[in-house]
Amino acid sequence: MDSVNLKYFGLKEKESGVYLALLKSGPSVANKLAKKTNLLRTTVYDYLDTLIEKGFATYTIQGGKKYFQAINPEKLLETFEEKKQLEENTLRLLVSQLQKIGNTEEKEVKVDVFEGKEGMKTAFNQILRAKPKVMISYGSSGSSYKLLPIFMEQWHKQRIKQKMLLKVIYNNVPSSYERVQKGPKLGLAEVKIFPITNFSLMGTIIYGGTVLLTFWDSELPVAITIQSKEMSKNYKDNFEILWKNAKKVRLI
Repeated sequence: MDSVNLKYFGLKEKESGVYLALLKSGPSVANKLAKKTNLLRTTVYDYLDTLIEKGFATYTIQGGKKYFQAINPEKLLETFEEKKQLEENTLRLLVSQLQKIGNTEEKEVKVDVFEGKEGMKTAFNQILRAKPKVMISYGSSGSSYKLLPIFMEQWHKQRIKQKMLLKVIYNNVPSSYERVQKGPKLGLAEVKIFPITNFSLMGTIIYGGTVLLTFWDSELPVAITIQSKEMSKNYKDNFEILWKNAKKVRLI
């Protein structure tokens, strides 16, 4: 399995090798991966940057050191659906084999960083896989659909199909009203406006025991997921306070 070439999923041979080593090792620093792959540390950093850009890896900072981690192999399914280069049964077998390699140890608090458009897609698709009954969001100015218009439209269709209620509080800026009135239709949603008149590229999403922080910069969007029941509860409590004081918006 260590020799598998993942070129069908958009990864070159060396990138595949680094991804598989990272998947097998769990959270690792670059030096450790360099030893396992017999590559120079600087070269490993280049491949890790590529994996992060393509949405196949994330990183966290612990004790001043950067730890890299392979994304869940289910990412391969998403890539397959976009490119349609392999038959579904073959892909599911490969994913199953990769999952056997992965380090599945759970932590009370787990933080992942996603960069680039593909990283944002990965972070949002994790919400669909979690299948929460309710997803709440606040602090945004309706920027997501401008950066990923087709993806977000399809994403909301799938959310509605899963009967996932969206409760969102937008800032009181023109782009928020534009999102509600002219953007893709927000079905199965409750929308309110909070009297904050500053445009913001940042947003906060809470679902289940996870907090998702988003920064919709056009050049380098970033998403940070924090899996923590305690932190999720605190964010939900803050949301409820804002929700009570926000103005309801009528959806068209």
